[in-house]
Amino acid sequence: MDMLASDSSPSLDHRGCDNTTRERFKRYVTWDGALIGVSCAVCYSEWVTVGFVSRGHRGTEMLSVDGESLHLIDKPDDDRASTFSTKSTKITDLDNLAQILTAGDHISYQLSALTPGLSHHAIVKGVKRMEGGPDEVTLVHWQFNRGSERREEDAREPLACFVESTEDDMKTKASVIYRCDYSDDTVGEDNRALTLARANAWIGETGYKPTQKNCEHFAVFCKTGQHRSLQGEVATDVVTEVVRRMIDYTDEPVEDISSLSVGDQVIMYMSFIHPRCHMIVTGVDADTGRIDVIRFTFSRGVVEEKLKLRKPVFRVMSDSSFSPSDVISRAREPVSVAFNIFSFNCKHFAFWCRTGQIPSTP
Repeated sequence: MDMLASDSSPSLDHRGCDNTTRERFKRYVTWDGALIGVSCAVCYSEWVTVGFVSRGHRGTEMLSVDGESLHLIDKPDDDRASTFSTKSTKITDLDNLAQILTAGDHISYQLSALTPGLSHHAIVKGVKRMEGGPDEVTLVHWQFNRGSERREEDAREPLACFVESTEDDMKTKASVIYRCDYSDDTVGEDNRALTLARANAWIGETGYKPTQKNCEHFAVFCKTGQHRSLQGEVATDVVTEVVRRMIDYTDEPVEDISSLSVGDQVIMYMSFIHPRCHMIVTGVDADTGRIDVIRFTFSRGVVEEKLKLRKPVFRVMSDSSFSPSDVISRAREPVSVAFNIFSFNCKHFAFWCRTGQIPSTP
């Protein structure tokens, strides 16, 4: 595990937590050994060189490490309140991944047919072109220790799991993988060096927790610095009854398309078997009678499309916890949870986008 030298910083005190143990700080270094940052392994506070502070998020706290002045990255107090924009690219040609993936990419794939709705997330460390066979991908990700691979120092871990770098033939793991494409506004114009530095710094980490410190938390953190997992949040909201609550809401008929606003949650008839489809409004065209929406579907996942307003249409009247722009940003985040008519359908998705809560009824 990386460690700060005993004289590398005048103080490790910071606002995020009371950790001042040098062994619990991670060093971020580039491929040629240049130090570009450090992070606290407890609260995930990060200090980086000025070139890696994106979107003006430079805090007032600083550390001096190995002669480098590192700036604290300002982050929301609650990562769940933060938003960022991504799109998912579906990849089916697993023989030629060297033409599609590059170091620093965030990918996901379904764990197995026995675990529908659960996706594994990883950071691509490198891709090796293999003549006459599928390309080999090096990943950094959470891995379970199995059999002889279990390490003595991890024997105390209730879930024997640690972050490691592995070389993988992706065809043995999945038939389809997804690349999470983040906007430059979210991660900065050249994020790959920081992504890889973060990933490499956490190799050897233990303490896996399914809803608090999982593979998606790790991959999203490496890309954005935000410790987030949608499937962890959904699992917390759906499975853990203590933090679940019924969302009381009413809906009212929409008589005039011009009464709709961006960020609204509407319910519209789609078919005989799907009479009440929940969706988020992203645009309104009163001249053509059409609305732009984002909705969660069984066969296509999250889709953005333009629909003709077909009555009856209802607008959900419950208060939103987020601004209209943040609602839309949340709707565009990658969804790693498969559609489930009982636990995560179009209604659950739309309410999560607007309120951060999951209804306890289908």
